[in-house]
Amino acid sequence: MRIMIWCANLISAGGGARLLSNLLPAMARQEDIDLVRLVISSETRFKERIDITGCPNIDIVYFSGSIQSPEGNALLADCHVVYFFWPHGPEYVKVHIPAICTFHDTTVMDFVPHYLTGAVVQQCWRISKDWIDNMTSVVVSSHHVKSRLIEHFGPQCNEAHVVEHAILPSANLTSAAVSADLALRLPQEYVVYPSNVSPHKNHYNLLLAYSKFTESSKVPLVLFGYNTELMHSVPPHWPDHLYVPTLISLMNRIGLRLDEDVYPMGFISDADVIPLVRNAQALIMPSLSEGGGSYPVEEALRLGVPVLCSDIPVMREHLARHSADIVWFDPESPDSIAQALSRLFANYAHYKASAVEGMNDPSESWDDVAKKYIHVFRLAYMKHYGTV
Repeated sequence: MRIMIWCANLISAGGGARLLSNLLPAMARQEDIDLVRLVISSETRFKERIDITGCPNIDIVYFSGSIQSPEGNALLADCHVVYFFWPHGPEYVKVHIPAICTFHDTTVMDFVPHYLTGAVVQQCWRISKDWIDNMTSVVVSSHHVKSRLIEHFGPQCNEAHVVEHAILPSANLTSAAVSADLALRLPQEYVVYPSNVSPHKNHYNLLLAYSKFTESSKVPLVLFGYNTELMHSVPPHWPDHLYVPTLISLMNRIGLRLDEDVYPMGFISDADVIPLVRNAQALIMPSLSEGGGSYPVEEALRLGVPVLCSDIPVMREHLARHSADIVWFDPESPDSIAQALSRLFANYAHYKASAVEGMNDPSESWDDVAKKYIHVFRLAYMKHYGTV
């Protein structure tokens, strides 16, 4: 089989990029896969972020044009199926071969940011419906996302295939120390939250909670992820970015001090992620909405780092596979988050020992995930050509 992965639009710089960098070589390693061609925007710098040594059947092409253009058609010509990896944003365009997409989440319809109008949300719904209506097969990242698609788009989504991939995003957990320049910027002890600053990631309630948490001066909050560095901006030099000025204003009102109570680190290198999480007292995940779960939570538990987590359905689904005791909280309530932090540190030895004990819980591999995807691709091929 020859597979085209079409991703000419930009993807999430966090979980999306990490998923793709694991899934691509895993697909290429499977039996009877002659080619996996990834078409992706050069702005992602994806070639520079992935090692495909030993995978001669991988072809990565930088391209941002239309799949219906002569160049796009030429790239498709020798492929059996096309997999639209990231349908969140671009309009659906018709293709002549079997087509599959993954709905990673339904966040924009389940958690509508304050600044979106009804017209924008309706447009997102329409685009999503076009993808669902025109795909040979649809994959979802969790049973939760499947239930949300059924809620939003009807019983046709009962046919969606669930392929979970909230597993360890990297087999390399050996890095022990952060880079020297990053180490100079970190407090000695900290709670870490790795995330971009999208509103559903819930930095607002987390910051409110941290202002109530009595140990915050002893165990500050470290934030890293796309655009978190903009929180260092000082008025009147407001960052020209949606939502970040809201967080800066909040911190000023509630008296949280930069680089004393809260350390916004920005986007850090892949090599620094594991040691930064490993050295944390705990990882907190206050998100109001996720798709398949959380890679940072998975990494923390594999490193024996205690986790505090939003009590939302998808995270319950993800963490049901783990034995460690999780400190759950209501993400809509700053008081609940603050109480969870206090509960963790009042019983820290217990939660740390539980996390360490669960480090070797059984888990699927990326090859397992890739095999499930390729099974869906083969079914889509047979469905398209009427052989099933």
